[in-house]
Amino acid sequence: ARTLAPAMANEANEKLLLKNQAYLARLLYQILSCNAIYCVYRVWYHWDSFSRWHITGELLMLCLYFAMYRFLASAASPRHAPLAQGGALISAGSDLDSKGVIEYTWDLLYTTMFVQLATGLLSDWFALVAVVPPCIGFYYAWTQYVYPWISKPDELDAAQEASKKQKVKYGRAR
Repeated sequence: ARTLAPAMANEANEKLLLKNQAYLARLLYQILSCNAIYCVYRVWYHWDSFSRWHITGELLMLCLYFAMYRFLASAASPRHAPLAQGGALISAGSDLDSKGVIEYTWDLLYTTMFVQLATGLLSDWFALVAVVPPCIGFYYAWTQYVYPWISKPDELDAAQEASKKQKVKYGRAR
């Protein structure tokens, strides 16, 4: 019975590893498809309205895609035992379906894909949608961290608190 437990745990790691690899492969195809559609339609078909701003936007999108893909790939990277110990799978990496930063990264990726396709196919004004995630991030950072930190009153030391308690308010005599 002791030999089955590591095999069963390793089976779960292998399933997670295969699922993460499938997610990353699908994501790479989606990124390449979005860029191909953008380049074929916007650059080739609408070359007369293609400007330096569009080139800058495309380069920015490529940098965002690269950074987010590398983040997800590093989060999902497996750890193996040394080859001298058999090279067994120790950890399949983080689950790409998990909540938190990984979920926010997926949201940013899909927002980036939408912005790229919408600006390429419909209107350049859809680039303003790319401003929404940083504004949301700023709002949450402000309301949860910055404002509570700057608005917290200074703590009084023990001597000041004792003198404050001993003070008596004198009213006017009538």
